[in-house]
Amino acid sequence: MTEPITGATRRFVDAGVPMATRDGVTLRAVVHRIADRERQPIVLVRNPYGEPLTRNLPIWAFLDAGFAVVIQDCRGTGDSDGVFVPFEGESVDTVDAVRWCAQLPYSDGHVVTYGASYSGMVQLAAAVERPDGLVGIVPVVAPDDYQTRLAYRGGAFQLGQLTGWYTMKTLQTLLYRARHGEDVGHLLAGFAAHARDPWRFVGTGAVADAPVLSDVLPTWRRWTAHDETGDYWPAFSYRDRRDAINVPGLHIGGWFDLFLGGTLANFTELQARAATPRAREGQRLVIGPWQHVDQSGTVGDLSFGAAASAAGIGLEAAVAAFAHAAATGAEIPGPPVRIYVMRAGRWRDAEQWPVPGTRFTPWYLQPGGRLATTEPDVAHSESMYVHDPADPVPMRGGQSGIFAGGLDGGAEWGPGPRDQRPLDDRDDILRFTSEPLDADIEVTGPVTAVLHAATTAADADFVARLVDVFPDGRAIGIIDGIVRAKFRQGQDRAEPVPAGELSELRIDLWATSWLFGAGHRIRVDIASSSFPNWDVNGGSVGNNAQVAPADRIAATQRVRHDRVHPSHIVLPVVPLPTPTP
Repeated sequence: MTEPITGATRRFVDAGVPMATRDGVTLRAVVHRIADRERQPIVLVRNPYGEPLTRNLPIWAFLDAGFAVVIQDCRGTGDSDGVFVPFEGESVDTVDAVRWCAQLPYSDGHVVTYGASYSGMVQLAAAVERPDGLVGIVPVVAPDDYQTRLAYRGGAFQLGQLTGWYTMKTLQTLLYRARHGEDVGHLLAGFAAHARDPWRFVGTGAVADAPVLSDVLPTWRRWTAHDETGDYWPAFSYRDRRDAINVPGLHIGGWFDLFLGGTLANFTELQARAATPRAREGQRLVIGPWQHVDQSGTVGDLSFGAAASAAGIGLEAAVAAFAHAAATGAEIPGPPVRIYVMRAGRWRDAEQWPVPGTRFTPWYLQPGGRLATTEPDVAHSESMYVHDPADPVPMRGGQSGIFAGGLDGGAEWGPGPRDQRPLDDRDDILRFTSEPLDADIEVTGPVTAVLHAATTAADADFVARLVDVFPDGRAIGIIDGIVRAKFRQGQDRAEPVPAGELSELRIDLWATSWLFGAGHRIRVDIASSSFPNWDVNGGSVGNNAQVAPADRIAATQRVRHDRVHPSHIVLPVVPLPTPTP
């Protein structure tokens, strides 16, 4: 159906536009285009969420830049036919869609892909195949790998974000199946019970079971079963093939987005190793103080002001300008890196990530809960705590995606910088705090913690969190990360930890750009859980998702911080800008 919309400019909206995939399934799209343009480049968005997602797309910005916009429902979603299987077949379908867009009667043969999250991942999955017609990609809040950045982080299952996402997609899938004549009444009844208390349904039994979620979308069981890489994840992953990408890319993320680590990795990998000089020189990165779906500049307990918002930076216009340059072969506009420095009130431009001139500075855990840039000068010092899997440390803020699936976990589970003082009464968190800073310090770049730690269990998690302690007492958590000890050498293969023996554990906190003000204190918190952000470690060497709560065991954890075992966090310190006279 073609619906003309009149006004200052006549726009056509074509609904239900069909495309046949190579295996004969019909996918349908809504096309927005300006009348009387004989040939125009195409912006392609592939969408698994139905019509509500389209309300936030910058359609008019693309139309004004000379594009037609094609919004196609992914297989088994919206108005498209087929069966929805998360990610596993999206590369093939997206390649087909790019080629189809390039051959539309009003297309000039050039296609730029755009979209956030799932719609960002499908772009990368297709771009490694180099389909004819593709000239640029704009993946927004998209990770670099399905296993290690989507399903897991540091080897721990991303329970919070995946419970939220699978809950949303389970409901959408059930409604889709009902609309196509299937009797799903018994499943909808089960879903209603799940929706009343999702955490009970994923928390009272083994995580792998997850009634209703795993019944409707079997990939839940596949993802939990494959905590080790094996053959499953590489079969559809794009991570190790990104050097084949031969088009410019604009990578957009948020400091509190659950896919920040992958967004940064996509940019750095493609800037260094994309297939052509234009592709390498045409990579761009924008990171603001944003979370997964909100780019307002207000996140967690803090507001960074209007200038920190997507609107304040003119992000829609920048996206349209990038797409236009990609489609016309023009020079890609803007600096390679544009990031917002939180609490400094300014954007920073750079040629690379990390920022050139960064000084990676270790801050050492010290006896007595101190934190300093000098190594501890004692022969033996350690801190201990007990991890009780029946009473895990609750998460407070961070790079969370729980809300993105429509679950309301309360303010403490939402993303962003949040006050950690409600956790002060817990003795299963180690806290190491610096003296008040004499001057401002800008920490911009990747952050890594290195712990020399031991556990009495066969396996354990260690969580590190970077905290800014304000002079008024607020303890604002900035970023955190986790490592599952058996995956300390990577998630290709589990390596059990010898009970009671020290291991060196590296925890990737991803990155930040944060100004620690004079008079503030830098703090590092260490724990063994952050629930429900990550699944609770049961202490056994097998697949953690298959361990029922009754079989989980408590463990005593030790962290050494002495001359021989200098546990520390590495902060990327960059020079402060010279004040303007």
